[in-house]
Amino acid sequence: MSFWLRMRSVARRLSQRERIERDLDEELRSYVDMTADEKIARGLSETEARRRAMVELGGVEQVKQLVREHRADVGLEVLWQDVRYSVRRLRRSPGFALTTVLTLAIGIASVTTVFSILDAVLLQPLPFRQPDRLVAITGVPDETMSDPTIRDWQERGNSFESIAAYRGWSPEVRTPLGSGGDVLEVSQNFFSTLGVVFAVGRDLPQTGNEQDCTRQAVISGGLWKQLGGGDLSRRTLEIDHHTFQISGVLPIAQTIEGSDALNHPDIFVPIGCDPNERVLSRGDEDFAALARLRPGVSISAATTDLARVSATLRHDFPNYYGGVLGQPPVIEPWIAKLTGTAARTGLFATFGACGLLLLITCANLANLLLARNVRRSREFAIRATLGASFRHLLRQLLAESAVLTLAGSVIGMALSYGVLHLLMRERALRLPRLAHASINVPVLAFVVCLAIAIAVFLALAPALRTLRPTLQPDLANAGRTSSDAGLHRFGRMLVAAQIALSLVLVACAGWMIAGVYQLLHQPLGFRSDHLLMVGVNIEHSSVLPRYDATQTRLYFNQLVASLRALPGVTAAAAVKNPPLGSAVNRYGFCSDAHPNQCRNPVSVNPDSYDVTTGYFAAIEQPVLKGRTFTDADGSGQHVVMVNRLLAAREWPGQSAIGHRIWTGELQGWATVIGVVGNVHSYDLDTPPGPDLYLPAAYQPPSRMVVMMRTTGDPRLLEKTVRNMIRGQHADLSLYHLRSMDEEMANEVELRSFLMQVAAAFGALALMIAVLGTYGLLAYEVTLREKEIGIRLALGSSRAEIVRLLLSQEFRWATAGAALGMVAATLSGYILRAQFYQMQVTFAPVLVVSMMMLLMPATIAIVLPARRAASLDPVVTLRHE
Repeated sequence: MSFWLRMRSVARRLSQRERIERDLDEELRSYVDMTADEKIARGLSETEARRRAMVELGGVEQVKQLVREHRADVGLEVLWQDVRYSVRRLRRSPGFALTTVLTLAIGIASVTTVFSILDAVLLQPLPFRQPDRLVAITGVPDETMSDPTIRDWQERGNSFESIAAYRGWSPEVRTPLGSGGDVLEVSQNFFSTLGVVFAVGRDLPQTGNEQDCTRQAVISGGLWKQLGGGDLSRRTLEIDHHTFQISGVLPIAQTIEGSDALNHPDIFVPIGCDPNERVLSRGDEDFAALARLRPGVSISAATTDLARVSATLRHDFPNYYGGVLGQPPVIEPWIAKLTGTAARTGLFATFGACGLLLLITCANLANLLLARNVRRSREFAIRATLGASFRHLLRQLLAESAVLTLAGSVIGMALSYGVLHLLMRERALRLPRLAHASINVPVLAFVVCLAIAIAVFLALAPALRTLRPTLQPDLANAGRTSSDAGLHRFGRMLVAAQIALSLVLVACAGWMIAGVYQLLHQPLGFRSDHLLMVGVNIEHSSVLPRYDATQTRLYFNQLVASLRALPGVTAAAAVKNPPLGSAVNRYGFCSDAHPNQCRNPVSVNPDSYDVTTGYFAAIEQPVLKGRTFTDADGSGQHVVMVNRLLAAREWPGQSAIGHRIWTGELQGWATVIGVVGNVHSYDLDTPPGPDLYLPAAYQPPSRMVVMMRTTGDPRLLEKTVRNMIRGQHADLSLYHLRSMDEEMANEVELRSFLMQVAAAFGALALMIAVLGTYGLLAYEVTLREKEIGIRLALGSSRAEIVRLLLSQEFRWATAGAALGMVAATLSGYILRAQFYQMQVTFAPVLVVSMMMLLMPATIAIVLPARRAASLDPVVTLRHE
């Protein structure tokens, strides 16, 4: 209420301004008339008497200003006058105003958009109880652990209230709305560890009784809203053709989403309740861990505690935790785990790029305002002569820049809102918690602070160089001043800064483009094009109600043969974990080179692949020595194949063929029959490691991925493959149905998006820097027409004039490029977190970036110089 009363009071005072001004005019006129009458009475003429009265008064406008300054409401009135005057001046230059506002709007929109995403993804606290105590526990060298390992950390450690396990699952889901939905397998204490208060229903039971927790599910608030709510007792889901009862619903505000196994799940099902059965899966390292610290326990103290537990586990289970696998895990805040290193680095790098673009924009606009203020030097001189102080003139410039910045900020926020809405609607960027990005109070506060800083900079930078007491020269020259060395030096420094910052953006964009290209075109160890994948899970289906090795082997052999017979398929084979699949099994390992390690392993166990016959031919992974698996290798003596890294590690300088290894998967010895090339097992960033290949016929898994080599676009066969598999057995669960090229594109999706943003910013920065260089030199040529005319009249050739201007201006551009190269090289260290193969001082990118910037800058210098050289000295001097 007080705010509105204050506004009404302000409006009332503003409405009285004209009456107050009329009264002030009458008072001053009365004073002049009285003083003049006194002087006439002393014998002066009426004209002389009024002149002396005005001199004694000191000027009507000056007196008015003094009176205004002593009024209580002078601040608001003067502000209103300055704003109105600024708007009138800007309306006289619509092209300048529109260009400035739109340029500011683009810069502010880019910064606001990225800050909104940064605020939603990284800065806003997690919507759970005491989120600062939630941490993620990551294994070394693998990020995932086995469920029994996580339980041991809970039982033997002293730093955690609870530790929960979870892993992603890709089953077939059917709801009343149709099929689909991301599923997360969680331990019974997952939601209590998070501190979730259920909106409807209850948590998963933690009784330990298998019958109490199986076939139950918790769903997200968003999915519950789509289902229409209702009575939980009548709500069920069909997951892999099994009915699950919905036991609880999460609050809509407590969305659980993130990177890695979390993705964006809407359905949560229990891992299992029988602890005796779960202990048998100690080698199944598929789980991630979420923990809640005890009050007062720091992350460093918890890390020390887990190191002690890891040492105990190495002693109790040497076959599972030998060597590097027994290293203490890494603990980090859970929000850092959810967002991921790539997302954090990418968002901060993008925010930095937006800031650089805005700095370039402000430098360019400051140059533009500097040139504009020089043209207004006569106006400033006249106003100073009439009594305006430096403070008054600076206040006027602040009002003009504030009007421009306010308009640019409003348009920029509108553009930012549209971009955010488009990103979320089109799902162009997959980031955790992106749905929470909006123009909220923190973002508005950020924009207000940013706008104030921009307005002050745009007013102060030109004002300090143009509002100087040179009244007589400015009045005499009618606003056409001679070349002021300090003024032009300031403008050239701004141009050099633009070029330096632009080079950083252009070089970073070039590095990101080169990095993505290198990731997608690096040697993978196999041929990724024309490769289609489809994952098939036959567990608990009509094919395999209960696990049977013979039935499993028979089904996958028949499936591979059927898919190989499809038109357009040249080869097919199955593997438990495909390349670039992020999940590979590891078991106990030793070789005949170090047989003593079988009891106490000290080296990193290799990744183990279960493959069917023809696998290496299907993905075109080269066989370097020996032979591949045949159908006869499924029985009799155990055989294995190794990759080149494992062979070089175990038998350096020898042939691996004929040597023997011991693997925990077979619980026995096997003979090496072949050596294959190295492949990227986990992702594009992780270099190849030692690999071990076994025939799937030994212990055929119930979940395998079939790899098909096609003659055409593999995506055209997706529907045919799905229909063929489901046509034989409708209750099978399919996953990973996509091409290898799509898998690689998904992996670099975030970096590709950031690359495109950086490229766009680099192009904008390049354009702004070139236009700023051209505009400054073009205006300087206008100011130096007299000097150039004299040089031409004294005999200087036009080529000498061009060389003079080019030498004077190009050194500033060169200095900016040199500074930019140093800054760009330092920025390369940030990008190493995104592209592990990229060299920090990647010379070709730096050279190309510098050429891309200096060549247009040189043209921007040459064009005004040529125009200056074409001036007619006679016309120029006569005009001066």
